[in-house]
Amino acid sequence: MEPFERRSLYWVLAILVIVIAPFIVLLTPAVVSVIVFDDPNKIAFISFGKSLLMYSIAFFIAFCALLILYFVKNLIKKIYIIIISLISFFAIYSTGLSHYVYLNENYIEYNPLFGSKVIYSWSELSDARHIYPDGESVADEHFIFTFSDGYAFRFKATGSLDTAAKSRIYTKLQLYSIPFIGIS
Repeated sequence: MEPFERRSLYWVLAILVIVIAPFIVLLTPAVVSVIVFDDPNKIAFISFGKSLLMYSIAFFIAFCALLILYFVKNLIKKIYIIIISLISFFAIYSTGLSHYVYLNENYIEYNPLFGSKVIYSWSELSDARHIYPDGESVADEHFIFTFSDGYAFRFKATGSLDTAAKSRIYTKLQLYSIPFIGIS
C-alpha cells in the first residue's frame, strides 16, 4: 500500500466510526441488560442518558484520533496517539457502562457515574416516591428511592421500566411496608 492510500484509510475509518457509532451507542444498554444482567429475578435494568453521552464522547475521541493520524507523519507520534486514544476510548466507554440502576427481586443496585456502587436490600428502603409528569411541566416520570442510611437516588421510568416492572416494584414496596408516595 502506498503512503497516500494508507493515509486515506484514516478517512475511511473515521467515516465508518461516525456511521456505526450511533447504532452502537443506542444498542449498548440493551446488550448490557441482556448479557450481564439477565437473571430470572431481574425486575429492570435502567441505563441513564449520561451513559449514552459517555459512549458518544468515546466515539468522538476515536473519530478525532483518526483525523489526527491522517495528518501526523512521524511513526512514534502515531503510535503514541493510538495508545492514548485507545486508553481514553476504553476508559470513557467503561465509565458509561458502569452507570446504571439494577432492580432485582432480592436487592437494588445503583452505580453512579462517578462514585462507588451501592447495593441495598429492599428491606433497607425507607421511602419511595413515584413522580408522574403533570402535562404542564417538562419533567419526566421518575422514581426516588431513599434508604435507611439517608442515601437517595433518582431514576427515570424509561422504556425498560414497563408496567410489569412497575407492578413488581409496587409489590416489593407493599411486601416490606415501605411508605410510597405518588406525586403528579
